[in-house]
Amino acid sequence: MEQDQLSAAKEAAYAVPWKPMDHWVGILLLALIDAALFVSVSQGAGAQLAQNAGLILIQLAYLLPLVVVFAYRRIHPKALGFGRFQWSALGIGCGLLPLAYVVILAHNVLLMLLGVDTQGVRVLELFSALESPLWFMLVGVIFAPMVEELFFRGFLFQGFRRQYGWVKGALFSSLIFGAAHLDLTAFLPTAVLGFLLAYLYHRTNSVWVPILLHVLVNAFGLCAAYATTQLPGVIPG
Repeated sequence: MEQDQLSAAKEAAYAVPWKPMDHWVGILLLALIDAALFVSVSQGAGAQLAQNAGLILIQLAYLLPLVVVFAYRRIHPKALGFGRFQWSALGIGCGLLPLAYVVILAHNVLLMLLGVDTQGVRVLELFSALESPLWFMLVGVIFAPMVEELFFRGFLFQGFRRQYGWVKGALFSSLIFGAAHLDLTAFLPTAVLGFLLAYLYHRTNSVWVPILLHVLVNAFGLCAAYATTQLPGVIPG
């Protein structure tokens, strides 16, 4: 009896007001958006997009699957996890972050030994091509974490957790998170970060905790990359 009550409470905590098929509708729409983005970047539009509001439009496009699904199902955005949280949960995330960076560092070292440019090198090259880093920093530090956490943790992870349990849900959503960035060298680091963010959502049932940690991670990485570009001779040519 007690076990049944615990199972019922767990099922209620994991419940979401959308259907399993809605996950795949969202993923399909995201794939179409990413395909269009990939074509645009492959044609050399990446730096031009980063110099204007184009990056914000790209991030807004990540919300399109949510708008479609939520409008069709008549779901309130609060279902994504806009709830209260304890600040200690953010401390747990910061404490676990070094473990994620160990994996990411090992991955990047391996890439360098193989003569493959890491994601950091590409970010440095992008900064060097920009007339002003304002839009790129604004989107990367503020806008991208909010939009991505709403889709990948608030929507995908919640739904997958309901269907498969939190571990498989975190794994599936983080793998899709890594693939959505359209950069093979960044796939593993992004997926590792995504798993950590999903775990924090699982602990808190609040999207604010992964958003805040995502903001901190992006702010540290992009500020460090921009500072590096200001040092003479960092990027040849």
